Amino acid sequence: MATIGLIAGGGRFPILFAESARRAGHRVVAVAHRNETDPALEGAVDALTWVKLGQIGHILDALRAGGATQSVMLGAITKKRFFTDAMLDATGLRVLARVGIRSDDNLLRAMARFLDEEGVPITDPTPFLQDRLAPEGVMGRHQPTDDERADAAYGLELARGIGRLDLGQTVVVKDRVALAVEALEGTDACIRRGGELARSGGFVVAKAVKPGQDRRFDLPAVGPDTLETLREAGGRVLAVEAGATLVMDLERMIAYADKAKIVLMGLRE
Repeated sequence: MATIGLIAGGGRFPILFAESARRAGHRVVAVAHRNETDPALEGAVDALTWVKLGQIGHILDALRAGGATQSVMLGAITKKRFFTDAMLDATGLRVLARVGIRSDDNLLRAMARFLDEEGVPITDPTPFLQDRLAPEGVMGRHQPTDDERADAAYGLELARGIGRLDLGQTVVVKDRVALAVEALEGTDACIRRGGELARSGGFVVAKAVKPGQDRRFDLPAVGPDTLETLREAGGRVLAVEAGATLVMDLERMIAYADKAKIVLMGLRE
């Protein structure tokens, strides 16, 4: 079986991927980002190296030392960290110099091209995560109203629209009005901002894959923390793109949604 390099950001998806890949008989050597990656990843992989954001040369060295023949990128990196505590090494500076417009996708594609040239190509992680993609339909006990279904469908349309511009993947909608769209601040901050503007609550959060999304990285993902943020902000519905959004700990999410009277649903285009 293969040795897979895991370039890990924050959240639980790096851990879930490592567990799935190792169950399938693969070795997993991971590179974790300080102040982002969950330290619990160490117990789920065969080897772990810590780096700071931007130390691309260190990442390559760790993958090679671990014997990785391919790699995956999973987990969020807080975007504002690029402006606060990134520490680019010489290799990182060279990779960054290749990028004209420094959008998410352009930066990730530059990283992918570099690793491909160095013999550790980034591959699509979803074959290891098929059981973690959102199903179509309502997940849980609570059903949306007709207005909420309409807001969810409109929200996914808007989310794809901002995705075409490579801005984000999430929007907050109420009564077919866009209250907030995700950009640099990330999903949770977008939800909170939408909640402040909704005033009376009861809004819908929609998350979708960017059109033309490179499935090797930056797939949309939700988890129990997403629902907790939505509840705290006064939201009522979380709608995600079925068959394309990674869902972390689905059973926990359904239990939380049922208890909090939140609608959790997967929609197709």
